[in-house]
This record gives sequence, structure tokens and C-alpha cells, in this order.
Amino acid sequence: MEKLRVEAYFPSVDEKLSVYSSDPEDNNSEHCHDFNELVIVDSGHGLHVINGKPIFIQEGDVFLVSDNDYHFYDELGTLKLINVLINPQTKFNYLTNTEGLLSRFSASEGGHYGWLLPEVKNHCRNLVGQMFASTPGRDQGICALKQEGLFFQLIMNLVNQQETAHRNHTQYKLHRLLRYLQEHCFTEISWTYVADEFLLTQRTLFRRIKETTGMTPENYLKRLRLVSARVRIKNTETSITDISYMCGFSNSNHFTTSYKKVFGLTPSEERKGK
Repeated sequence: MEKLRVEAYFPSVDEKLSVYSSDPEDNNSEHCHDFNELVIVDSGHGLHVINGKPIFIQEGDVFLVSDNDYHFYDELGTLKLINVLINPQTKFNYLTNTEGLLSRFSASEGGHYGWLLPEVKNHCRNLVGQMFASTPGRDQGICALKQEGLFFQLIMNLVNQQETAHRNHTQYKLHRLLRYLQEHCFTEISWTYVADEFLLTQRTLFRRIKETTGMTPENYLKRLRLVSARVRIKNTETSITDISYMCGFSNSNHFTTSYKKVFGLTPSEERKGK
């Protein structure tokens, strides 16, 4: 597995912060890194597969990938990401105890993904832009103070948004709905129960899932299951039949047919080529 290094993504190994704006095709093979990564989804949607678990992400989502996580993006839409990189090998000059605040957004914990209203997301993007704006000739101590001050503002905006999120906002409801489906994607879903739980008619529920993910609810669940199966096929020795059952397929032949339709090769061919 590829490991991304501080020296390749920071101006120097002594820098605490760096920024990387990326498209998902830059990160579509599984990798880890020796730095932490605070990610804001600027636009689009897709699947973030972290530590073998697929999580649907969309505009406004925010999460932290730690240096002990491994992940990649399985694109469904056109993702644009803002990545603030944090070097754990060096200390801030002025800030302390930021780790506890950032841990609220840990991507390895599915329920910890945050979500930002569009206006808050745009403000956070502007803060990131100011953090890394070039100021030639300015005293380095003042530059570090300004950058760390803006970084603290960024964190507080993220934290405050989670405390005051508009619970009735349509996108927030979708954020919660999709998280629920991800957490239960390997079991049989009762759409009647889900519609009642989220105070929606089934027709509205299905329409909103299709509008957000570009897929019908059943195809969306199948995609989550197949991506999870693919990670297991590539990274474990578990039998393909067992993987198909673990990932919610009751028929291994159906699993093989679905897998080939999505990925272009059978599970056995995938494993041989890993």
C-alpha cells in the first residue's frame, strides 16, 4: 500500500500545516499517510472508503483522516475536496490541545462525520485560502501566528456548526439518512421503518436518495456492499463466498454477476490480480 509522506506534501518537514486541493482521481487507490488530513467536501459526492468501510460523502461534509487510517475514494459524482494537512511530527508555535477538538470529526468513526451549511462551508473555504496566502517579506513569526489563528477559527467554525446545525435543513436530513443506510447496509432494510424514522413518505425518501446519489435506493445499497466486498477481496484471504454473505448477498451467483457488472471482472479475477 502506498504511503504518502510529509516531505512530499509540505513545504518543509518543519511546517505544521499544508493544503492540498484534490479531485478523487488523485486518491482512487488505497493509501495511508504519515500526516493527518482534515477534509472538507467542497462540491460533488462519492464514496469514501476508510479502513475498509464505505461512507457516502457529499458537499459540506467534513472529516478527519488520521495517520493510522488507510483510505481511498470510489467516485460516484464529481468530488472536489479541500484537504488541510497536519504534520504530527512538529508542534504548533501558539496553539495547544487541538487534537481533542479535531477528534470529533474522526473518519474512522462513521457517526463522527460533520456537515456544514453552504454559507459556513464557503466561509471555511475562505479561511483556508487566507491560511495559505503568500505573504512575501513578512516576519515568519507573524505569519505563523496569523496562520495558526486562522486555523483555530476554522476549527471553531466546524465545531460550532455541529452544535447549532439546522436540524430541519433538507441537506442535513439527507446527511443523517445516508449515514443510517451506511450503518445498516449489510442487513435487510425496511423502507417503511426508514420513512417513518425520518418523517418522509416512501416516495419522497426514494426520490431524495436518487437525487443525491444518482442511484435508486436498492442500487445505492448494492454499491455500498460491492465496494466493501472489493476491499475484503483485495486485502484478506477470506473466501469469496463468505465475503458475499458478509456483505449482504444471499446468493453468491448474484454477487458475482453484480460484481462483474460494476467492476468489469469477477471476484475471482479481482483476487488473482491483486
